[in-house]
Amino acid sequence: MTSIEIGNKTIGDNSSCFTIAEAGANHEGDVTKAFQLIDSAKNAGVDAIKFQTYSAEKLTTKTAPKYWNDGISNETQFDVFKKLDSLNKDEWKRIFEYAEQKQILCFSTPFDEDAVDLLDSLNVPAFKIASADITHIPLIRKIASKKKPIFISTGMATMEEITDAVQTIENEGNDKIIIMHCMTSYPTKPEDANLEMIRTLGKEFPKYAIGYSDHTLGTDVGAFSRLFGSKCIEKHFTHDKNLTVSRDHRLSLNSDDFKELIKKMELIDLSRGSSTRKEFPSEIDSIKYARRSIVSKERIGKGSKITLEMLDIKRPGTGIQPKFLEAIIGKTAIKDISEDVPITWDDIENHE
Repeated sequence: MTSIEIGNKTIGDNSSCFTIAEAGANHEGDVTKAFQLIDSAKNAGVDAIKFQTYSAEKLTTKTAPKYWNDGISNETQFDVFKKLDSLNKDEWKRIFEYAEQKQILCFSTPFDEDAVDLLDSLNVPAFKIASADITHIPLIRKIASKKKPIFISTGMATMEEITDAVQTIENEGNDKIIIMHCMTSYPTKPEDANLEMIRTLGKEFPKYAIGYSDHTLGTDVGAFSRLFGSKCIEKHFTHDKNLTVSRDHRLSLNSDDFKELIKKMELIDLSRGSSTRKEFPSEIDSIKYARRSIVSKERIGKGSKITLEMLDIKRPGTGIQPKFLEAIIGKTAIKDISEDVPITWDDIENHE
């Protein structure tokens, strides 16, 4: 797998999990709230914060029904997205400059070609392709042409569709790709998370890092993804779960939640170990004192022939291992052996 550099961060086999706070449109069209999101993400310790850049008019028809249930039945997708698309170029510039000042990576998901050019003009370090646009080949081609790292979400997609999208990016001479396993359901039930797909994507696309765009509630499933090979995790993020204009606030992690997720993943990385069984310093005393040895059941005088009746098998493990029991029967003790002590090879004849 090829490592990918994004700013001063690395995504790869030997790196910690790259963390993305998906702020989406939780800024609610307000630059001040965008700044608050950046501050909160920085406080959480994530590697990057990500927004979504779109125009409702270019994204959806005015009559397209919502595919999510937020309890409001008399709205279309257009109605929802129109509330959140008011940021202009200067405001986006201020947002990215603020993130740079706070020393946190900041990028966005463009939903149309104008948004791609806008973000590129602001020197974003990477792009994200939404799951819903994995079949939007013209948009993918446009993003790929910028030659920047691309996170591509795969919710709803078939393997053929994922392959088509990846090949489209490659055909533009861009191989800086992170493929994100994703389920497009909000929230995703744990039984629908399908984390095994992370391994499948790794086998299908061994050249590329595989990540996880997680829509489950809480932090457990996201942390577990690390065990399946996820090199990157993205979670919806808010600075205030009580806000309501964006539907994503209630599904999002806040700063404290993200800290908890990072801590869980660090523990997973710490405890992962390797596939090779080796001797650990922490087990040395256990080897000596938890295992058993061949032990004298009675006093054995020097010159005595050792019989089975003279022997027992007990802790500690500082003497001859039990697997040599038959080998020492009939041997001669070359020194006095006290009762109830481990017998060593130095106690019997022909021990070399």
